[in-house]
Amino acid sequence: MSRSKKPQLVRRRRKIKQKSVTPMQLNSNVRRVKFSVSKDGQTELFISSHGLPDFLIKAHAAVESRRIKQAYNLLDDAAVETVRQLIKRDPSRIDVMFVLAKTLFEIARFTNDTDLYGKSEYWYKKILKQCPRDLVYNQLGNICKDTGRMSEALKYRKKAIELAPDNAQYIAILGTLTIWTGRTQEGIGLLREALKKLGSNARIHSALLTDIHYLPNLDPKTLFAEHEEWARIHAPLSKAKVSHNNTAEPDRRLKVGYVSADFRLHSVAYFFESLLDGHDRQAVEVYGYGNVDCPDKITDCLKGKFDCYRDIRGMDDAAVVRLIEQDRIDILVDLSGHTADNRLPVFACKPAPVQVSYLGYPDTTGIQAIDYRLTDYIVDPHESQKFYAEELVYLPDGFNCYKPPDFAPAVAPLPAAQNGFITFGSFNNSCKINPTVIGLWAQVLKSVDKSCFLLKFKGGGDKEVKNHYLQQFEQQGIAAERVEIRNVQKDPVEHFRMYGQMDIALDTYPYNGTTTTCEALWMGVPVISLVGRHHASRVGLSILSRVGLEFFAASTPAEYVAKSTALARKPEALAKIRASMRNRFAAGSLCDARKYAGHVESAYRKMWHKWCQSQSDHVPSEEAAICVE
Repeated sequence: MSRSKKPQLVRRRRKIKQKSVTPMQLNSNVRRVKFSVSKDGQTELFISSHGLPDFLIKAHAAVESRRIKQAYNLLDDAAVETVRQLIKRDPSRIDVMFVLAKTLFEIARFTNDTDLYGKSEYWYKKILKQCPRDLVYNQLGNICKDTGRMSEALKYRKKAIELAPDNAQYIAILGTLTIWTGRTQEGIGLLREALKKLGSNARIHSALLTDIHYLPNLDPKTLFAEHEEWARIHAPLSKAKVSHNNTAEPDRRLKVGYVSADFRLHSVAYFFESLLDGHDRQAVEVYGYGNVDCPDKITDCLKGKFDCYRDIRGMDDAAVVRLIEQDRIDILVDLSGHTADNRLPVFACKPAPVQVSYLGYPDTTGIQAIDYRLTDYIVDPHESQKFYAEELVYLPDGFNCYKPPDFAPAVAPLPAAQNGFITFGSFNNSCKINPTVIGLWAQVLKSVDKSCFLLKFKGGGDKEVKNHYLQQFEQQGIAAERVEIRNVQKDPVEHFRMYGQMDIALDTYPYNGTTTTCEALWMGVPVISLVGRHHASRVGLSILSRVGLEFFAASTPAEYVAKSTALARKPEALAKIRASMRNRFAAGSLCDARKYAGHVESAYRKMWHKWCQSQSDHVPSEEAAICVE
């Protein structure tokens, strides 16, 4: 396959707006508490540092600089009691309450400490009695969302918008939350409304692009047009040529930089760590550029595996561009796409000679400055190229590599053997569950007597959210008693152990599972997947093919139901599959980190050779596609 040469790019030295002001800032030039509204309708809060307890100022500063343990120690029970006594003497000190509530909330975000969330909520509710402002309602919405109380979060979000109807950020936040509660079309409408109010906002526009993948009937052509529109507005192509000072030696050791917000407890990290472990450090020097909002133990683990790690959180795009240039990165790889906290505007400035999109996003970025996308022939067949701004580079053994966790328990016996009935299930996030796929699941349940369905997702413990999904099953003729919906567990061991309650996993559509599919297979649970026309709906087929189970991938909805039903009627076959699955998985390409990394490095080397060739006097008018053997 030949591909026309891309237009030459110039780095646009436009002034890139930094992130908006945080909802609360300490400022000695204001009297106690001051609210203001920015041009985009966002409420900002300034609090005087005068008169605040010293430990509270220090704790706030520690949180701002991500010294979470120090902040936690500063806000011990004695410190909080000091604040209580201060408020008791002067109940009007909402400045003290604001700082305490916000600091507790930030510590809770990092530690996922339910008790700290509760303490933060207590103080925000006390503030609300004296100061019923939109910012307070929004913050209570944050607490409820983080603790899985989605319906309460929706109510607080709506109240915030009622008080600040011009705040487009609130509308966007409500849109995303609405999607998480199973109302995708409504949530997409809110995101579009927020964009209309702002005129232009790269972050919210990226959120819209991510979330439209959950819509059941969106075709690849429409998706591509949406991504092209983002690039036209936020990353326009320029006519002049970008020059780089990298040494054009084809076979030297390469500097490869990975940019991500997900170097943390996140699905991307589960797959990226395999590549990081497998890289040949004689061939590549590996840099990490972490835009991680809440670093955790996974962050610390990954940091130690890079040759050099840069924390770019809080840095504006121009500063990140300069840093990458100073590091003289040869190949810069984006792991986020349009997902949260991405740094795509950095890539639009072309700080590295070769730029690649990979792993963390199921679509094109739309950005012409990104040269390639690593993928495989199953998720992105050759005919998909017309829907990508990047040149597709195919890895021979699949586009990803999974690292099973050491803590995963042993595979449990087949539940049906003890229960006397089949349990189908899905642990995919709620955004992927739509009326279309519920309709398919309902057909399966109707076809298999006494069978039941186990769902688990964040917010699954919320009564209103649970009822929303149960009603959809009931509309399809499935009694609520046959469907069990649970909330996610904090303990990852318990999360894996719950796969032991599932006989057959039914994949979501059109957005297939990736991490959940690998988890289910590792725990011995076969997965039935429906294949579509777009990357997001072909991941199931890619993964199943690599463990020799491609016959569990269906090409039509009717086949999806038929395959699920047929497998459920063969308990002996299910038991054999379950007993052999982990060994089959471990022996396949999905777990071969070194071989996988070798394929990726081969792709990088060929990309680099092409760039080196482009620096010579003779540049061919057409470039051959990169092929990795």
